Amino acid sequence: MDHNHGGSNATAELVAISGSQVNGTLHLVQHDNSNVLIKGSVAGLTPGKHGFHIHVNGNCDSPDGMSAGGHFAPSGGVHGAPSGEAHHLGDLGNIEADRNGVANVSVDVPGVSLALIGLNSIVNRAIVIHAKEDDFSDPAGNSGARVACGVIEQDNDMRM
Repeated sequence: MDHNHGGSNATAELVAISGSQVNGTLHLVQHDNSNVLIKGSVAGLTPGKHGFHIHVNGNCDSPDGMSAGGHFAPSGGVHGAPSGEAHHLGDLGNIEADRNGVANVSVDVPGVSLALIGLNSIVNRAIVIHAKEDDFSDPAGNSGARVACGVIEQDNDMRM
């Protein structure tokens, strides 16, 4: 039985959608059985806060990003702040871009895994960045257009 002593790694290469210039790479590391750390850099954003979510479908093919589906919520529930009692597992809050449009991301996501299977696995799902700040209102936070999308793909070589 593999206890995954070294942890699992995954990557999401963000591509611009909805006519934006947003791009970046996010690295995901499983650092215990139920927490994943997302780190990386995103460029081409407008300065300020941007909604940041895991979406249910690992598909970024549509020009507006709608192919990524809704927020990842295997247990249902309502949209909210990640620190709040009620929220989807895919509700990651906001990232903040500096005056140059760059956001350095470091977000710890409890309750998810990088396993290839399992109810709370986020492998082959999408990370989406929105044009506006997530105000944590239900159903989706009023974050505006989807401006970047990247499919979470497990790293085969385990190098970062």
